[in-house]
Amino acid sequence: MTKATAESGRNRRPSSAQSRSASGAPPRTGRVAKATELQLQRLTGCLHSLSSRHHHLTQGYAALAGIAGIQYTILTTIRYLETKGDVFPVTIAAYLRLTSAGVTKAIQHLSELGLVEKAGDLDDRRRTKLAVTQGGCALLDSLAPMQSNVNDVWLECMSDEEFSIFLDLVERFVRSSDRALAVQGYLGKDGSIVAL
Repeated sequence: MTKATAESGRNRRPSSAQSRSASGAPPRTGRVAKATELQLQRLTGCLHSLSSRHHHLTQGYAALAGIAGIQYTILTTIRYLETKGDVFPVTIAAYLRLTSAGVTKAIQHLSELGLVEKAGDLDDRRRTKLAVTQGGCALLDSLAPMQSNVNDVWLECMSDEEFSIFLDLVERFVRSSDRALAVQGYLGKDGSIVAL
């Protein structure tokens, strides 16, 4: 999460959905959704469109920062995760669900640009601790006013409570997608699937 996103979120009031999510008890009805084929096709189209638009937003900020989209995403992620504790390349890879090799390459470039600082971990010399430099913070701060305005437009389609519910649903959907991928992989090994 970028600073602009965090500041935009400060104006949002805690909702009952946030309270439920914070307690670790997601609001569930106990029923599995039964979607029609048409609904699934509509969902697929919407998810693709949303992903594409979010990608273009990220690319737009990255272009203004003079770096690649993935580098911008990693830079903002390091800054966000720093507020929660020490950050390592493996932390970034797990959080963004990226390969370690890709993350390492992006971090190297950010380091060469003076936006990210790498330091040895005192507890484990094999690990490299990451931090956004003063220059990196200044770069992100310079984009914050624009991002705040963009986020206001981006989120104007829902109320505070709807946003909290949406966020919880998306997080649950990511987890169920991981399980669906595992099932697909398992069933795909079954020789009964006939290739056309």
